[in-house]
Amino acid sequence: MGDAPVEPPSIEGLIVPVKVTTAGPMQVSVRAKHALSAEVTLDGKATFFLENEGDADQDGTDLFSGVIPIYGSADNGPHSLVATVRRGDLKDELGQDFEVATPPAGALAWEKFGGAGTQDARLALTSEGFVYEGGALTINGVAHPAIRLRDPITGNDVWPEGTRVIDAREGSISDVAVTQDGEVWVAMNVKDGNVWTARMALFTAEMAPKAAQLEKPGATIQAIDTTSAGGCFGAGFFTTIYGDADMLVWHVTAEGMPILSGYPWDYMPKDWPHEFTDLAFDVVVDRLTDEAWIVGGSRGKHNVDEQDLELRGIILHVDVDTFEHLSPVVVRPPQGNIQQSAFYGAWLEPEGLLVTGYQCDMMCLGQSVIATRYSFEGIPQWGFETLPNGASMGNAIASTTHGTILIAATMKEGGTTHGFLFGREAAEQVFAPVVFPGAGSSSATSVVVGPYDWPFGGGNVTMGGEPQGYVLRLHP
Repeated sequence: MGDAPVEPPSIEGLIVPVKVTTAGPMQVSVRAKHALSAEVTLDGKATFFLENEGDADQDGTDLFSGVIPIYGSADNGPHSLVATVRRGDLKDELGQDFEVATPPAGALAWEKFGGAGTQDARLALTSEGFVYEGGALTINGVAHPAIRLRDPITGNDVWPEGTRVIDAREGSISDVAVTQDGEVWVAMNVKDGNVWTARMALFTAEMAPKAAQLEKPGATIQAIDTTSAGGCFGAGFFTTIYGDADMLVWHVTAEGMPILSGYPWDYMPKDWPHEFTDLAFDVVVDRLTDEAWIVGGSRGKHNVDEQDLELRGIILHVDVDTFEHLSPVVVRPPQGNIQQSAFYGAWLEPEGLLVTGYQCDMMCLGQSVIATRYSFEGIPQWGFETLPNGASMGNAIASTTHGTILIAATMKEGGTTHGFLFGREAAEQVFAPVVFPGAGSSSATSVVVGPYDWPFGGGNVTMGGEPQGYVLRLHP
């Protein structure tokens, strides 16, 4: 009789929104008969494979579903989508058009206030974009390390109680980092008796403590990032017995085994020990190679012909296990009468390192926010600076997949400091600077970019005379 003929696949329906108005996952569904696989191609370029959800209503038609990432204003305009279903060498296709019309880049998606007694230092994101907001909560006049988790779509608290205190001692969180498995490393400085102590500790996603942690009395930890195996690499500083300060680095595995427990580093350009005060303010780790970049400042006699000490921005590129220097130390050189600088924030890109901080002349009466992209060879490739003002500094930096560079900065305007978020692309302004709300003092301490290029910023504001934490999400 021979083999029965193979039924060709056929598309019964392609379900796509007619109009997409916000960045995020766009749901796509295909209803098909006799199909073994389904895919959709966007604008004839990117292909996305859909998952077979089966035939739920037993009508002989399978449902294939998936999502297409929409990146906000970068995707605004008309688009075409072609669905293809397959069974062996047989296939069927169906196309449909849709439009992306999202708000302009830099427009406010949502903002949240932490309430009286809260303080924000750094933000960290899960792979889905949920926001960990690390800082402190003041209870009965004493600040304690505290953290909260927010939904990326609404900004609402995920936990019923809002903020969770994670250490009973006085202190505050300085940084937060999420592992690829969703666990959370926290860097904090706590007061143990009368001694301030640097602590880095591992928690579950719900902030239940795990065994892995390191503490070092008398030290300050400023920043952490996670390693390929879920461990933590941190950087900070301490005061030496010689009166200067040296950088310190830590590395502890996810199982709690210490690799580096406050290893010191002293800048010695001419073998002069303890002639420079060295401070680390941020660190980023490449999880593929376990290389780390530490940024900060080094104060000393960089110019032997000058009597005055200078603070200059500094970058270290090291191995997280051995602290072997993988590149020469980068020290930001003077530029005309601009002789002093420091780096406070860093962000790793595929082709280089973004840093931000401040610069000023020797008197440092007027400071400018600076941002620079360095190649991995330590060569500046792009730069941005504000006009000199009062106390001004870039505290954090990040970039989107479409090239927008975001800078969280604090600048003094009219005798009061205010938090700002800048959006730049090459020499162009992507959006007008976003100013943190309130007539009182404020500061922007963190900026991160999540899935779909969602930009999140955080810091502190003063509302109704009450200082409090603040976090926002902008449209990309």
